[in-house]
Amino acid sequence: MELLFAKVMDHLKKAESVIDLRFGHDELAHEWRRHLALERIGQLAEEMACVHEVMLHRVFFLAEREAVNMSVGRRPSAWCWYVMGSIGRREPTVWTDQDHGILFDCAKGEEAACYEFVRHMAAIGTKMLYEAGYPYCSGYVMPTNKRWAQSLTDWERQLSSYVDGGWPSDVRFLFIAMDMRSFYGDAKLAEAARRALFAAIADRPPLLARMGEHVSFPPVPLGWFGNVQTERWGPHSGAIHMKQSGYVQITNALKWLACLMRVPAATTAERRRALAEAGRLPAALAADIAKALDVYYYVRLKYGTEAEDGREYILWRALEREEQKQLKQAMRTAKRLQRFVARRVASIHE
Repeated sequence: MELLFAKVMDHLKKAESVIDLRFGHDELAHEWRRHLALERIGQLAEEMACVHEVMLHRVFFLAEREAVNMSVGRRPSAWCWYVMGSIGRREPTVWTDQDHGILFDCAKGEEAACYEFVRHMAAIGTKMLYEAGYPYCSGYVMPTNKRWAQSLTDWERQLSSYVDGGWPSDVRFLFIAMDMRSFYGDAKLAEAARRALFAAIADRPPLLARMGEHVSFPPVPLGWFGNVQTERWGPHSGAIHMKQSGYVQITNALKWLACLMRVPAATTAERRRALAEAGRLPAALAADIAKALDVYYYVRLKYGTEAEDGREYILWRALEREEQKQLKQAMRTAKRLQRFVARRVASIHE
């Protein structure tokens, strides 16, 4: 792995164009297969996250430089590019899609000009990421969506509306925003925003309970007798969706538990460790969660090899017998965690 890490990282740090970055991304896709092994998945996950972070950092640097050179609007006195989704949680696959946003602060009279600069820079950075091999987010969680590129004042106003609303779409937004992690620029802005978000949810038991109920969905596709419920119709018949087969359920459950216990950590691993160390998550369950996440990550890396729609669907019969066994166990763990959360939700209602 040292060769993969050093080779790709060295190229990315010197990249001066999107072409250079795409070459590095393709090199990563080519090289990592030779090192994939479940027993080393922790090391691979860490190095994969580091490579992506170097790549995104370079894109954001180039986007900022181009926006400054074009003299559009006014660069804010304080701003931060933050990441969410799998990169925010530090568990990206090779061809992870875009989940990021921009938060800024400035004098009241400069806000319009700062918005002009931020939106221009966001358009440049989002396009660069796409050309470097990061698909556009299907849910439009990118700073080209005004929801994810805001002044601190507007962000706080928006957060209040979602926290007070509590509609299903609001809950979805809150779960996405809970992953926000400072990445480029003034780190204090995004860190403070995430901590404020966790506190706002934790201080509202009805909202917290509603979000906890959300963790029960979608159901893990594992029947009472251990039968895996694959897609029955359409182009993915006979396949399972790897993110919806227990992975998303686990990551959302850990987000919710971290919020319940007021642990505003940004990554899945940090949340799991903090909850276990505080005695808020049974040691045996925490260990099983770690194993399950390793299995999901391994299978997604091994079979989701292309940067295209549908890469999360994997034919069940294409998996090796041992992989099927390991995935079933991971699904059982996801269902246990959902039940654990459900009991905590019930205690809020009492």
